[in-house]
Amino acid sequence: MEQSFSLKKRFTREQVLKRFRKEIESKHTLFMASCGTGIVAKFIEKSGCDMAGVYNAVKLRHGGAGSMTGMWPVSDANGLMFEYASREIMPVVKNMPVMAGVNANDPTRDLPLFLEDLKRIGIIGINNFPTIGLIDGNFRNVLEATGITYDNEIQMLKYAKEMGFVTVAYAFNTAETERIVKGSSPDVFIFHAGTTIGGSIGYDHPDTIEDTAKRTRENYDVARRIKPDIILLSHGAALSTPEDGQAILDLTDGHGLQTGSATERIPIEEAITKVASAFKGLKIKG
Repeated sequence: MEQSFSLKKRFTREQVLKRFRKEIESKHTLFMASCGTGIVAKFIEKSGCDMAGVYNAVKLRHGGAGSMTGMWPVSDANGLMFEYASREIMPVVKNMPVMAGVNANDPTRDLPLFLEDLKRIGIIGINNFPTIGLIDGNFRNVLEATGITYDNEIQMLKYAKEMGFVTVAYAFNTAETERIVKGSSPDVFIFHAGTTIGGSIGYDHPDTIEDTAKRTRENYDVARRIKPDIILLSHGAALSTPEDGQAILDLTDGHGLQTGSATERIPIEEAITKVASAFKGLKIKG
């Protein structure tokens, strides 16, 4: 049977933000989730997900690596993300906006042209990942001093907004929350509390869900003080199950959640283990 040709839905920034605001006004949780393969994209869309995210780290996770591999020089971050987004994700989503995690410190690309390429394939959201914000100490100081900076991420988001993208800012502490919200006035702010706990390659984060919620509230307060109408989401650390997500929503005044491993790695690990074990447990005749 021949594959039918169909035009994919394209979104404008205004359409996506109107959709987000409508969900919030209806007291529905705004939900973003990453996807590293087409089948994950198909089924998170079926779940009602408000926006999918494509990142180099997500694709590497589907290869069995940990999330932080996406911060390590094992591949071309922007190239890997663009390749699988254009060939695996965009062809299968039907009515779900897609956001791209873009490495703003990529010295091998003209970033404005790369953003145009993302727009051409139908990407409507831009997020700063991989991000220097996950690095601290002397290594961070050396990176910043040699031109690999958090400010480059801020300027990328500012430019992307001018281009008509929905901008989604990651920050990791109150100082950087203030910098990125003041500097780029993003549409959505996500407090990244740290690599998600759980599963075979999660980080055993010391935070309890209450700790994660407390740090999230502190960063929300900073972001909202600067931009009162900003959309606020939580991500990472102790937030690894729907129950954790509900606790975060109960303990903060945010609008929703962003998940990565919690919806596309840990559930796959559990489901495959369960079903494969059941097959292995079958009895042969005699």
